[in-house]
Amino acid sequence: MAEATPQKLSPEQKRGVFTVWLIIFIDLLGFGIVLPSLPYYVRIFEVPDWANSLAHVVGLERSRGGVLVGMILTAYSLCQFIFAPIWGRLSDKVGRRPILALSTSGFAATWVMFAFAPGFTFLLISRALAGVCAANISTAQAYMADVFPPERRSKGMGLIGMAFGLGFVFGPAIGGALVSETVLGWFGYGPNIDAEAFHRAQLMFPSLFAATLSFTSFVLTLTIMRESLSKELRAQLGPRKSRMKQFLSALTRPAIGPMLAVHLIVTLGFANLEAMFTQFNAEYLKLDASHNAWVFVVIGLTLAFVQGGLIGRLSKALGPAKVLSIGLIGLTGTMFLFGYQVHLNDMLGWNQFVLLLFFSFLIGAFNGLCNPSVLAIISSHAKATEQGGTMGFTASAATLGRIIGPILGGYIYDRFGPEQPFAVGGTLIGLGLLLFLARWKVINTKPEPEAIASKPSPQGLG
Repeated sequence: MAEATPQKLSPEQKRGVFTVWLIIFIDLLGFGIVLPSLPYYVRIFEVPDWANSLAHVVGLERSRGGVLVGMILTAYSLCQFIFAPIWGRLSDKVGRRPILALSTSGFAATWVMFAFAPGFTFLLISRALAGVCAANISTAQAYMADVFPPERRSKGMGLIGMAFGLGFVFGPAIGGALVSETVLGWFGYGPNIDAEAFHRAQLMFPSLFAATLSFTSFVLTLTIMRESLSKELRAQLGPRKSRMKQFLSALTRPAIGPMLAVHLIVTLGFANLEAMFTQFNAEYLKLDASHNAWVFVVIGLTLAFVQGGLIGRLSKALGPAKVLSIGLIGLTGTMFLFGYQVHLNDMLGWNQFVLLLFFSFLIGAFNGLCNPSVLAIISSHAKATEQGGTMGFTASAATLGRIIGPILGGYIYDRFGPEQPFAVGGTLIGLGLLLFLARWKVINTKPEPEAIASKPSPQGLG
């Protein structure tokens, strides 16, 4: 029997796909614009009494930069973790377009709040609300699943991944330019003119730029996007299987349970680096926000190169399990060395910024090998009828690691020294590697084909 010709998207569907792609790209672009400068933002504000009281509880004399940055990142990830399934379920009832419109307009509002935050508490609240809006990723994925036929659905999900990568590449570069003395000087701000006004401008300019981008995606959602989930399909939605039952079913699969644990542990370890990376560069290596931004560009470009083509060739030649083991070994070693690069530089005699760029390249390369390999292994062992739910739990495991990791990294940084979050992160990734190797035979065994082919579900995600 001849294979059916893959269904092509209509012009209307293509416009919707472009809008969803742009929403995710802008979400990540805004995050990337601000991320390299977070340590500089928290310096502007006086530490609130509640934050110092919390510091005393965990053994610190007062809340310092590391803990404050960790709080901001944890609040964002925690709210995203909580609201992603809520947005997904709500979009099943009311449609994808209203949820995407609501979340993008909310994102624009949170950026304005961030730009004019009068104090650290308000700054923290604005990022928590931004996490609520960024949870629209589940609705965006559901939109792609609605529009793309089963045989082309991986392409739709791949477009979301590409939006993530490009946002991470261009965001820090734009953010670094917007906070530079040259750009701010065009508008009359300079550290030698009015230092306080200059630092406030470094907070305000990138935030308002991100707010403008989010508002643009809101307008596009209202004007060119059409609903992907019809009223008829929404009316036909039957009872949903318990999320706990789905989760327990995934855990009983011999390879999936261990791989979810590996994914959580490795993400938790890497989140220590993500959270304290800019803090370390700003305080320990004495780099300004512009230099920090270019470091993120190197990581982003390396990730794009590895995930855009190299990993496909490596996986075809070696298999995802071997590629993941290479990535975990390399990432473990890089994490351990990263915190001690000043001492390494004394031995090697390199320029400090050049050495940092070299480590940034290694981080991007090895991390780029890990994440797609984890997804490929888990997906290959998931039941055909439970792919969506299993991948949802995989994303939740990663998000949980990003909730705990930043605040843990901030505490370790302030309590034990700037090198230690990276050593702890390397240790955690090493533990993930040992767990992975302990289950190597099961994980690397080719799963039996499913007896029942999967059918596209109208329910989306959540």
